[in-house]
Amino acid sequence: MATRRTRKWLNVKERKSKFAVRQTTRSEILHVEEEGYIAPDADDNEEEEERVVDLTQADIKSSVDLFSAQKRFDLELPLYGSYHIDYTRNGRHLLLGGRKGHIAAFDWQTKKLHCEMNVMEQVNDVKWLHIETMYAVAQRQWTYIYDNQGIEVHCLKVLDRSLHLEFLPYHFLLAATNEAGYLSYIDVSIGKKVASYNTRIANGNGKCGTSIMCQNPSNALIGLGHAGGVLTFWSPNQREPLVKMLAHKSTIRSVTIDQTGTYMATSGVDAKLKIWDLRNYQCLKEYRTSSNGASTLAFSQKKLLAASYRDVVEIYKDLYDEESTSNELPRYLLHRCPNGSSASSVAFCPYEDVLGVGHDRGFISLLVPGAGEPNFDALEANPYQTKKQRKQAEVKQLLDKIQPDMITLDNSVLGEVDRKAFVRKQEEKRNNFNFVKPKELIVQADKKKGKIGKRLARKTQIRDAKLKEYLQQQKLKRKKTKN
Repeated sequence: MATRRTRKWLNVKERKSKFAVRQTTRSEILHVEEEGYIAPDADDNEEEEERVVDLTQADIKSSVDLFSAQKRFDLELPLYGSYHIDYTRNGRHLLLGGRKGHIAAFDWQTKKLHCEMNVMEQVNDVKWLHIETMYAVAQRQWTYIYDNQGIEVHCLKVLDRSLHLEFLPYHFLLAATNEAGYLSYIDVSIGKKVASYNTRIANGNGKCGTSIMCQNPSNALIGLGHAGGVLTFWSPNQREPLVKMLAHKSTIRSVTIDQTGTYMATSGVDAKLKIWDLRNYQCLKEYRTSSNGASTLAFSQKKLLAASYRDVVEIYKDLYDEESTSNELPRYLLHRCPNGSSASSVAFCPYEDVLGVGHDRGFISLLVPGAGEPNFDALEANPYQTKKQRKQAEVKQLLDKIQPDMITLDNSVLGEVDRKAFVRKQEEKRNNFNFVKPKELIVQADKKKGKIGKRLARKTQIRDAKLKEYLQQQKLKRKKTKN
C-alpha cells in the first residue's frame, strides 16, 4: 500500500463489511414467516385442484382470521370508471384514479381517507412518488403532482397528453409516454427534464405511439409495447432502444416484469400469454388464452401472475416451471367482477396477500394466499413507519439517489472499475503535459481610488520617465556615431 493511512482505512472497511455479513446472517434466523398457499390435501389431486380453483372469495374470507378478512372489500363507484390503481412501496396506501376525473388516496388497511376530489377532466393514469404524501396524475392535457391533501403542487407542462406513468424510486425519475410516441423523464427531486425521445415506432394507424408501458425493477429500464408486437426497452442515456424484440405477431396488450427482473410476461391480441427469461430474452412458455388475450397483467412478490379478461380475473401459479410439459394455464384462483364490469387495472399489494382490481364500476380488494413477501426490510420499505421515520427515510433516499446516467442494461457493471475512462484520463494528462508560460499581466493604476492607486500611479510615472530618458540617451548616441 502507498501509505499507512490507506492501509488503516482499508482494514476498517473490511471489518465493517465482515460485520455486516455476520449481522445479515444472524437476522435471517429471525425470518420465521413463510408464505402459505391453498393446496389440496386429498388423494385425488386433479379433483382437489379443480375444487381449489373454484373457491370463491367468500370461502377464503370465512377461513381466515378477522384482521385478514377486513382486507377483502369492494368499493362501488359506478359514475367515474374505469379506475387505475397504484400501491405505495410499503403496501400501506392506495391511490385510485377514475377515467372521468375522480381521484382518491387513502390508507386501505385502516380505511382512513387522505383526500378525494374530481379534477373535472380525463385521467389516463395515476402513480405514487417516493413517499405517500405526493402522487402524479396524467390528465388530459398536462401531468400534475398533488399532495396527500389534494392540493396541486406542480403542473408538469413538459409532460403533455401523457397516457402512461412509471416512477423509478431509486433515481427519482418520473417517466411518461404521450400520444405522439415520446418517452420523457422528469427528475422530481429538482423538477427538471432529464431526457425526451421519440420512439419512432408506428402503431396501427401509421402514427408513432405506445400501447403499454412497464418498468424493470432490477435495472430501471422502461419497457414499451407497440402495435406491431414489438417490445422495446429504453434508458434515458440513449436515443435508441437498448433492446428491440418481436414478442408477438400482433399488438401487445400488456407487459409485466417480476421484482427480480428475471421473468417477464406478455399478452397480445393473438390470444397468447408468453413467459420470457430476461437473462437471454428467450420464451420459456407459451399459453393459449381467451379471445383478444389478457388486457392487464401483474406479478406478485412471490411470482404469482394476475391476468384480467374483461370481467374475469385469474391468478396463475408456477407459470415458468420448465419441468412441466402441460400447455394449459395453471390456474390458482379466479374471480368475476360484479355486474359484468371490465377490469382495467390489476396490482398486487406489497407484503400482503392482496390483489387490487380496478374496474368500470369501482375497486375490488381480493385475498390471494401466498402472494406477498412475508418478511420485509424496514430500511427498504416499512409498512409500520411513523411520520418521523418517513421524513428520515426521505432524506436518506435523497442522499442515496442514483444518477440517471447509471441506468444500463447490465447493472452488474456499476460496481466495477471503469478502465476505459481511467486510461483515457491518463492519456489526456500525458498529452497536455507541456508547460505553457502564462501571459504577463499589466496592472494599470486607478488614480481615483485611495493610496494604493496613487502609489501605483507614481511608480508608473517614474518608470515612464526612466524609459523616456533612456530613449533620449540612445538617440544622442546614434547621432554622435553618425558624426
